[in-house]
Amino acid sequence: MTQEPHYAPWGIVSPQFWADESTTTPTAAEPGEQPHAYPVLTPPQAATGPETALPPPPPEEYRERVAAITATFAAPHDPQRLQWAAIQAERLDQEATTTYGHAHTHTISIRELRGWIARLQGDPETATHWDLHVIQLQATAWGMHHSITRASAQRAVRHWTEITDPATRLGLGKQLLGMLIAVTGENSRLTRHVRKLLRRAQDATTP
Repeated sequence: MTQEPHYAPWGIVSPQFWADESTTTPTAAEPGEQPHAYPVLTPPQAATGPETALPPPPPEEYRERVAAITATFAAPHDPQRLQWAAIQAERLDQEATTTYGHAHTHTISIRELRGWIARLQGDPETATHWDLHVIQLQATAWGMHHSITRASAQRAVRHWTEITDPATRLGLGKQLLGMLIAVTGENSRLTRHVRKLLRRAQDATTP
């Protein structure tokens, strides 16, 4: 990743966005559920039901480039290769945004890649920002309670829990909790788990 605020071009998730959707009855995501191993580009006409097949592979013009980027995810992680992947993903993001638009599912999945790279580079805060941004777009494209959106919500929690600074975790956790309530439900196990961790972060930051 470069040094600019990586999620700045598309803004920070609006709390009102989650508040508007949280009045519906969601399908809970459980902490034991596993999200897809890596993001996969999906066409805009994907089904919006809660249970769907895995999306098809990236479009032909991006396939080799996406494969080269995801190849850097394999352990052991090389900082130089990951930096190369971050640069390539940023370029691909710019191209997809120009070609398809920022809310197209192809673009969304590329931004999801950028979140993965940030996490592998040891930057869970930026990874969580990317997750929240991507989930907002996924909720619009597929639905708040679609399995893809719920998988991303669970991944966001995993990345958020890797943030070691209590103040940073607390501030970002408030956005995360609003998203979880909307996507997984007010009383889902995942929401309750994050609430507990937020209380711990609050205690750690209280003089």
